[in-house]
Amino acid sequence: MVLDPATLTVAFILLSAVLGTLLIFSWTLNRRLNAMAWWGSAFWLIAIGIGWANLGKGPPSYAVLLLANSLGILSYGALYVGCRVFNKRRGILLPGGLGLIVWVCAFPFIHQSQGYRLILASLLTGVYAALSAWELRRHAIQALASQRVTVMLLASLAVFNLLRGLLGISLTSVPWIDTFARRWSSEMALFLVVFGPTLAFMFLSMAKERLKFEYKQAALVDDLTGIPNRRAFLQAASKLLDRLNGRPASCLLFDLDNFKAINDRYGHAAGDRILCVFGDLLTKNLPRGAFGRLGGEEFAAILPVGVQDAAEVAEKIRHAFAAAGMAALGSDEEVTVSVGCATAPTTTAEDLLRRADHALYRAKESGRNLVVAA
Repeated sequence: MVLDPATLTVAFILLSAVLGTLLIFSWTLNRRLNAMAWWGSAFWLIAIGIGWANLGKGPPSYAVLLLANSLGILSYGALYVGCRVFNKRRGILLPGGLGLIVWVCAFPFIHQSQGYRLILASLLTGVYAALSAWELRRHAIQALASQRVTVMLLASLAVFNLLRGLLGISLTSVPWIDTFARRWSSEMALFLVVFGPTLAFMFLSMAKERLKFEYKQAALVDDLTGIPNRRAFLQAASKLLDRLNGRPASCLLFDLDNFKAINDRYGHAAGDRILCVFGDLLTKNLPRGAFGRLGGEEFAAILPVGVQDAAEVAEKIRHAFAAAGMAALGSDEEVTVSVGCATAPTTTAEDLLRRADHALYRAKESGRNLVVAA
């Protein structure tokens, strides 16, 4: 089969432009995913650079070689910046433009040597691809399945570019070296025509997974305190009770005392701060997924322990909150919490909450700032 280089080059350029447009359009639909704009720009930059260098008549001039390769290197820089932005990391201008600066500074000294140009360009693009893979692997915010595949693709791209640079050192005229190292070939174009859409598809898949994760978080996490909300708590409690197979479990129901008075006296910002302080205390003192905010100033926890152990945990949190709450308000006013505790085997989360609510009512009636067990 004979592959026409010019036809494949045009196909690659058009395909890259379409993919770049698709990624940028996806960004316009959801401006929170700024990485899509960077990745779309990378596809457009490589399309313009390859087209500028390979579709002209005759050998490319000094200016064409300089600018076309600059765009190609800059596209890899945009690829890396997109990975940093996706991980919500700062520092984008210098990392993205450093490769371009190196190329522009070195080009006057190497422009007459195709081998040296290949080595430097391959080294810069290979390093950018490797950094992109490292960024997504090392600094991932969530464990996304598509992100792991993207890391593999970017790592293979890094190896491919670095091998091209090593092949450029060779002075022999071996056909397969010439195919991948000496010039823009039909084989090279065919590889990129297959690789480009695959990478773009994985970027889109990453964005979709990220949005799905954020929507799930929004449905299960309390916006103010950052801990599980009522829905998430009930789901976790039900799963825990199913795993216990009849062994006893305890529910702690917390209600911050005189919370309305705190809001009235110090303002709602101070009240929100107190709620966050209590959420942090639960996070530090209880297992992950064992607690949540039910609403307002009411929190709950469920533990696979008996009533005595549960009451000890509640007392520890009550004392810690008295000190932390006072410090958060910046005054000598007492900040306290009442706790109702209920323990039962073979029951439901709703039933445990109901029993703990009765105990909490008794704690409030008895003067507040108490732990009462049902």
